[in-house]
Amino acid sequence: MNNKFDAVVVGAGPAGLVVAKRLKEQGLNYVVLERNHSVGGIWNIDAPNTPMYDSAHFISSKTLSAFPGYAMPDHYPDYPNHKQLLDYIKGYAEHFDLLGSIQLNTDVESADQDETGTWIIKLAGGEVLTTKYLVCANGVTWDPNTVSWSGKFDGEVQHSVKYKSSSEFAGKRVLIVGAGNSGVDIACDASFAADQAFLSVRRGYHFVPKHLFGKPSDVFSEEGPKLPFFLQQKIFGGLLRLINGDLTSYGLPKPDHKIFQTHPIMNTQILHYLGHGDCIAKGDIDYLDGKEVVFKDGSREQIDLIITATGYKHSAVSYTH
Repeated sequence: MNNKFDAVVVGAGPAGLVVAKRLKEQGLNYVVLERNHSVGGIWNIDAPNTPMYDSAHFISSKTLSAFPGYAMPDHYPDYPNHKQLLDYIKGYAEHFDLLGSIQLNTDVESADQDETGTWIIKLAGGEVLTTKYLVCANGVTWDPNTVSWSGKFDGEVQHSVKYKSSSEFAGKRVLIVGAGNSGVDIACDASFAADQAFLSVRRGYHFVPKHLFGKPSDVFSEEGPKLPFFLQQKIFGGLLRLINGDLTSYGLPKPDHKIFQTHPIMNTQILHYLGHGDCIAKGDIDYLDGKEVVFKDGSREQIDLIITATGYKHSAVSYTH
């Protein structure tokens, strides 16, 4: 492999591929370094470091989430699953002839700038590359934000990054901690696959249906009138109250913020499971006590498995300059 480049991109996920396309259009000498065996980033469920799971689907629609100049196939559903998205991402790389400039199975060990501003990039295999520009497109879902509680627990605790399939819940009482989009997805899986599912939340959230009046929610919003932000909040917040009703009736806390002040939860399926008792909403955890989890309201539940869907640290890569 040539060891001198105008630009080096680390990561062949969607962001890295978009950058690669632009570099190619500018006629630059570049290479994309990808540590896994395939392009696709987190959408490659077979990659050892991906947080992807079997039931994962896009939370934004294919209409408004496609690459510029490369629409998703017409036969795709409004919200494609992870396999379809991986095929689409691979198709993008092939369509724009990017694969020849991607070096797979390549780990970057270090990157440092010399006194001239040139980047010296050392690969795990011993190769050394130099480049004027270094683009880090390595994502933010590789360093789990782990949490712990006081007390001793006889069950199992794992971060959601390790979760893959609902089959892991068979015969267990499962507690999901965290109501982000992944946490709620996993809680839905547990609702039908576990003996009993529980969802622990510290605050109230807004739950947005993926379809409104037969259209993907983001398309419905995009096609609507362009209103000031405070009016969007008022109208959409009222619409959600009309559709979902009082969230406290499901055992959930009342939202402590207006819609769009934080990332909304694109899932109302969890309300179905909460309403049917397949999942039970709980508050924040206080401490662990053998086979039981004790919550801050004083209630206890026997739990076999805790999944902490507590996000990721936005850790910087260890490159110096």
